[in-house]
Amino acid sequence: MAKAVIECPHCKQECTRTPLTRISPDRDPSVRKKVQDLSLFRWKCPNCGTTMLVEDPCLYHDISGQFMVWLAPDGKKPETGKFDPLAGYTLRYVDDLNTFREKINILERGLDDRAVELMKFILFLQLQHDLDVVELVFHDLDERTAEFRFAAVLSDGAEQYIAMPGLTYQRILQDVTERLYTPRDFVKIDTEWAAEALELLHAE
Repeated sequence: MAKAVIECPHCKQECTRTPLTRISPDRDPSVRKKVQDLSLFRWKCPNCGTTMLVEDPCLYHDISGQFMVWLAPDGKKPETGKFDPLAGYTLRYVDDLNTFREKINILERGLDDRAVELMKFILFLQLQHDLDVVELVFHDLDERTAEFRFAAVLSDGAEQYIAMPGLTYQRILQDVTERLYTPRDFVKIDTEWAAEALELLHAE
């Protein structure tokens, strides 16, 4: 595998490293946690010990969950034919690590990320009246109550957790499944997509 040159931001030493290109949780279940806490992407300078996050274009391939998520720091959509996914796979791409781990967190639970993104967008519009929210992130799903919990990141950096009922997800999922079309190749499902999707749903 080709090596990459990286410069330490602290000591300015140039070092070589092996880029991370593919993540396979079925082969190594421990990578799930390492993706969520971002430790898989931390590089340590062998000269001074400084650590930093490094984003490589890479593919997260969950065979049992039948989904692929492509991390594209450059924002470029991957070529579907390059990976030859099986029929029925969910294919997504994102351009930063936080969205990467959030997307995986959603899909590995068997949830439809289109419905979840619409939930986030609707909740964001509601919260703007009372809170200075800059971002909403899916946190988890309470299996006991079926509530979806989201972390609302405020402008001062504080976080506030907000729940939405599972029934809301089910209603949105039905609309998404019956009335929206999502391409079978790699697609970015984010806030921009949710805004456009909501307009389409309201227009019908």
